[in-house]
Amino acid sequence: MARSIDDRRARQGGELTGTASFTAAGADLIYREDGRLVIGDPAAPVYAGPVLQSYRYVFPAPPKAEVHFRDGRFFHELDLSNGLWACTHLCDPDRYEGAFTALDADRWRVVWTVTGPRKEQRLDSTYRRAL
Repeated sequence: MARSIDDRRARQGGELTGTASFTAAGADLIYREDGRLVIGDPAAPVYAGPVLQSYRYVFPAPPKAEVHFRDGRFFHELDLSNGLWACTHLCDPDRYEGAFTALDADRWRVVWTVTGPRKEQRLDSTYRRAL
């Protein structure tokens, strides 16, 4: 996976590279993202180090999934049966607008646009199946 970060409020960018995996957990899937994040100028970064994120994908009825945070809170729905999905997550006081796209059989992309009093960001991630 590769993610570019544009933090307009902090006037800096970032890059995340790493791996994303899905592991079966009964009828659910556990998504895990493990990578290295660099924020700011790579020659003198504000932050450079490891990051880890995980979510639980629950499948109440095909083809939809419900994505939950690690602590069980609902994050968003996901349905890529037509190749596209848009969703909103309110993380008071900020708003996350997600745009998912299945690019082909081996790649997908999600762009999160975050707006609000705390954040003004664009997170653009591309995932490629490991062959």
